[in-house]
Amino acid sequence: MKKSKQSEAHTIPSSLKPRQNKLNAAFLLSASLVISFLSSSVVKAETQQSQQVQAFSIASGGLSTVLRQFASQAKITLSFDPALVSGKQSRGLKGQYSIETGLQQLLAGHGLQIITIDGESYRLESRSSSDKVELPKVSVSGDYINETGLGAVSGYVAKRSITAAKSDIPLIETPQSVSIVTADQIAIQNAESLHQALKYTPGIVPMGSDNTTSDGMIIRGFNVTGSAPMYLNGTKLSRNTFSGVSEPYAMERIEILKGPASVLYGNAAPGGIVNMVTKQPQADTLRELKVQAGSFDRKQLAGDFAGALTDDGSLTYRVTGLVRRSDTMTDYIPDDREFVQGSVRWEPTENTSLTLLANYQNNEIGYVYGLPEIGTVSDNINGNINRDRFIGEPDFDKYDARNYTLGYFLNHEINDQITFRQNFLHFGADTDWNYLTASGLDASQQLLSRGAASRADENSSWSIDNQLEFKWDLGATQHTSLMGLDYTEQTFERVQYRGSVGDLNLFNPIYGSAVTLNSIPASHSKQDSKQLGIYAQEHIKIADKWVVMLGGRYDKVQSDTKNRLTNVSTENYDDDAFTGRAGLVYLFDNGFAPYISYSESFEAPPGGEDANGSAFKPTEGEQYEIGLRYQPEGQAISITASVYKLTQKNVMTSDLNNPDFSIQEGEVESKGFELEAKANLTNNLNLIASYGYIDNAVTESNSGTEGNRYGAVPRHMASLWADYKFSETIPGLGLGAGVRYYGRSYNLANTYDVPGFTVVDAVVNYSLTPEWSLALNINNLFDEEYATCSYACFYGVERSATVSASYNW
Repeated sequence: MKKSKQSEAHTIPSSLKPRQNKLNAAFLLSASLVISFLSSSVVKAETQQSQQVQAFSIASGGLSTVLRQFASQAKITLSFDPALVSGKQSRGLKGQYSIETGLQQLLAGHGLQIITIDGESYRLESRSSSDKVELPKVSVSGDYINETGLGAVSGYVAKRSITAAKSDIPLIETPQSVSIVTADQIAIQNAESLHQALKYTPGIVPMGSDNTTSDGMIIRGFNVTGSAPMYLNGTKLSRNTFSGVSEPYAMERIEILKGPASVLYGNAAPGGIVNMVTKQPQADTLRELKVQAGSFDRKQLAGDFAGALTDDGSLTYRVTGLVRRSDTMTDYIPDDREFVQGSVRWEPTENTSLTLLANYQNNEIGYVYGLPEIGTVSDNINGNINRDRFIGEPDFDKYDARNYTLGYFLNHEINDQITFRQNFLHFGADTDWNYLTASGLDASQQLLSRGAASRADENSSWSIDNQLEFKWDLGATQHTSLMGLDYTEQTFERVQYRGSVGDLNLFNPIYGSAVTLNSIPASHSKQDSKQLGIYAQEHIKIADKWVVMLGGRYDKVQSDTKNRLTNVSTENYDDDAFTGRAGLVYLFDNGFAPYISYSESFEAPPGGEDANGSAFKPTEGEQYEIGLRYQPEGQAISITASVYKLTQKNVMTSDLNNPDFSIQEGEVESKGFELEAKANLTNNLNLIASYGYIDNAVTESNSGTEGNRYGAVPRHMASLWADYKFSETIPGLGLGAGVRYYGRSYNLANTYDVPGFTVVDAVVNYSLTPEWSLALNINNLFDEEYATCSYACFYGVERSATVSASYNW
């Protein structure tokens, strides 16, 4: 562990004054500028690409994987029968090549040739008896080969998703905002947590800047912390807030469905849900080892392996894992992890696949405590509190969390029109947590009053989702009908002890104060929750121009809590809900797709009763959204601009007639605008740009909080990321940089405001050979000192660097 450092005075940066742009003006101006820039850039890139040689840097591996990477970098569309390349290896390709020469290099000795289909599409076939290879005149294309909603994406631009509709449909036909972070983006930005993976995504605010104990976040102004918003491969991952965190290295993509999602997923916060798609088994051989070292004495070894277990490729596997030993910015807080994930896919026929998944994670970390507002974002007579200040006790504090996941995903195409899917997921976790609580500063603004607590949590859940999908045509209409039934059970048990500990001087900390815990638990409870849902959805495409999406769902939810100390059981809720969704999209030939939608949500209450002894009802959410997508055919560009109005009703507030009780008469509203653009502009240049405007406030309350904003949510957020490969001047070298801006925000009670801040990230990478590559990632390049505040204040992570060496063979 790190030793405590000497106290130093730090200066909190002054806030950047947020611009007071009107919603409609921002929508029109931002969307038109980004679309115009990207469109003109791509046209220019296409012209240059067809006339010049290109730089390729493709590691050795399975021929199928190498060809896919080549087609992606060359911007051509290529299809082939997997049997033609199954089991064949390639040495990869590195250097300057024309498309024709590059293909000749890759196909040499494999007995394959390229066949022109229609001048825009190409396929691989076995070479004829003659040795002549017919190479077509290749046109530029940005379409990715065989992309699926669960599969890999080359680059940053995904064009399909399973999250928005539980069916594998193009994003451009989806009447709701969806953000997707791909594995390539995770890798180049070296995201080490779910929070870091989403930091260039609009409308999302992490809970606690350096908190490694939770994936909690705020989406579109609403807190989505807890089990309700998290999904793995589209199946509910029922876990408590502190039962585990996600490992981004194991993810193929991370998808965020913005706004109410109960019509397909049931109990969920109105802000949206997060679906994490794991890395999938594949027939192509994949072998990667990555070693990292960096700030805070960070050391990590990671590996990713895949391939075929049988000659015909019907049985494939994927194994991903890592071991990490690290400190953090905060004194005495470790970030140690062991993680392993394995999956096997069996495809006995071309119509049936069964994927088995298992993972295990062990975290020995620590909770990053919130600090007082005085000394972080406002003046303290003693100066500013150090960013690395630890307010616990080194010999007492611990956070040990172990969790595992077991599941399977069955897909069976009954015929060309009907597909049955069944997804099952079981999650288990146990957490041992010793921590201290803070209750305030004394008059000298130095001594922090503390209390002690220790708790043990056990979490067990399972979810199953059955889906039946029909694809059928009627005249000029194409239908995808989906019917489903899902069920979830969760058991959560916690025993907690309270105790006492001495005060701590925040400016001259002396650790070693005795911690005394009571011998009798302060609480011991067990909660059992169940959810049963039946849903139906209709996706209708009319004359290849109009898309209509309609959906409805009925849910039955139940939860009981038993006090283990008194053996008294209490019904938290036993209720039902119906939610719906309707959307309309129009598809223009030039890639524009305006849409409009309405969606609903419900969220189960935490428990409790009103003054009449009645259990609280679920909250209700509804959203109106109007948006515009731009995804031109044949180009790796995806832009979404949207405006929304999101309202949550049945929110608990004070009962004026019964001050000791609450009543569900509150309402919270969030209005906003989002712009997100991702593009592979050329073979060498990638771009991510986003802007988010959130105007959220309590609109109805008996507690005097009307007009208050949600804590830690800035009104304005913006980010820009670009990376470039110097293929001609310095082959193998790549540079990237990003800037993130968060505007002024407020604490949870809205008693003080928090200055905005701007943070810059950077990366330098270099491919030594097709097998070896190096990278240097720096977060917070200029060491900006900032904090975010909700119930307490959390410093942002100081400048940190990580060096990576990867070997692929």
